[in-house]
This record gives sequence, C-alpha cells and structure tokens, in this order.
Amino acid sequence: MITTHIDIIRHGEPVGGRVFRGHTDHCLTERGMQQFQQRIERLGQCWQQVVSSPLQRCKQSAQWLARTQNIPLSIEPNLAEIHFGEWENQLVDTVMAEHSISQMWQDPMNFCAPQGEPTAALQQRTLVAWRQLLTAYQGQRVLVVTHGGVIRMLAQHLLELTASAMSKLSLPYAAVMSFKVIDSEYEGQAQQWVSLESMDGTEL
Repeated sequence: MITTHIDIIRHGEPVGGRVFRGHTDHCLTERGMQQFQQRIERLGQCWQQVVSSPLQRCKQSAQWLARTQNIPLSIEPNLAEIHFGEWENQLVDTVMAEHSISQMWQDPMNFCAPQGEPTAALQQRTLVAWRQLLTAYQGQRVLVVTHGGVIRMLAQHLLELTASAMSKLSLPYAAVMSFKVIDSEYEGQAQQWVSLESMDGTEL
C-alpha cells in the first residue's frame, strides 16, 4: 500500500483588482504573498516537491517556497487557469453589465466565455495534470500551487460533486484542499482510494 499526499493551494491576491484574470499574467500584491506565506505556516508541512502553474501569481510564491524549504520545483502548464477569451483582464462588473453570465454558476460544465476555453477542456487538462502528479510523485507529499478554477475542477471530479455544488465552494486567496491517495492491490487488481483529508478556506 502506497499513500500519496497532495496539498492544493490557491495563489494569493494578485494585482489588477476584480477582473476575469484567466491567463492574464499578473504578479502578486505584497498582501498576496503574505497570504500564501501565512497559509504555509498554518499547514506546517514539509514537502518533497512543489508543482506550480506557469502563471506568475502562482509561480512567484512557489519559487519562494522552493527556496525556503530547499525542495525541487516543477512547472505544469496544465495547471494554468481557464482562458476567458474576450473577457480576459476585463472588470467583472463591466462584463456582468454587458453580458449574461448566469450559466457560469448554474451550468458551469457547459460554460465558455466568448472566444475562451470551454470548462470541459479545463477539466480535461486538469485531470491529465492530476494523473501525472500521482505517477511522478507517488508516495510523497506534494504542494500544488494553482488557481480557483483548477481546484474546483479537481474537487468536482475527485469528490463527485454536482455542478451546482462545485460553484458553491468557497475558495478565497490561499485556500487549500488536502487529498490523500492510497494505492494498493487486491487479488491482482490495482485499487485506488482518494479522500479529502482537510480543507482550509478561512480568509487571511
């Protein structure tokens, strides 16, 4: 039996205000870095590996952790946030005033911003990244630094959440979900169990 621990943390507050950020490559505010550092301190873990989205708001804090704990860092493009197409870097209030975005919350798995990435495509690449993590770092404790959309996709799949339940997940900046994955073999058949060990969504 092999146990793997995957802690998945959302990045801290980025610059730019309340926008559809997606692939827009904003860095963290000073407060955003502090949020990340405070969450890491609260977790109190030692990781063997840190894996990050390539976007600066994740990579910036992942690089800090890798230096601080002297652990290897890898960048995974499939952990990037969804691309919002024509809405990229647009103020949320402006988009809401000009478009109906109710589908984003009511039917998120079939949502796609104009010229953007379909949610189903985000989930597909997110699950590819998840399987790669379990293969590459089996038996280790890994910290994944990524985005709210990616975390929701993983939670929806791993916890078998309905689409509406997925939309209700509270994931403030630096929120973290910790999963335990147990791999074993029974009567010659590979078995895998995934459980949510803990979740900390308190605002920092």
